[in-house]
Amino acid sequence: MINIVCVCHNGMGTSMLAKINISNICQANNIDANVDACAHGEVMSFLPMTDVIITTPEIVEFIPKSDVKIIITKNILDKEETEELLVTCVKEYFPGSIG
Repeated sequence: MINIVCVCHNGMGTSMLAKINISNICQANNIDANVDACAHGEVMSFLPMTDVIITTPEIVEFIPKSDVKIIITKNILDKEETEELLVTCVKEYFPGSIG
């Protein structure tokens, strides 16, 4: 199982909607994942248990350097773009998480 975190400015509305979309994407693509959401100010507490972060270009500068894979999407609510980026990332870095 991989741990995915959606990171936005406030960690409420947008990232929660993204969390739902990403959970649905994972289910549709048989990706074994736990999906969470947070604000960029909370990301430090999520890093030790996170495999993938999904965020936007304006947020990525707030994320500290780590081994976590970062997916940068122009629109975190664009399900089609997010699905393409996420599935590509999982296939490349976490192929054992696809059932």
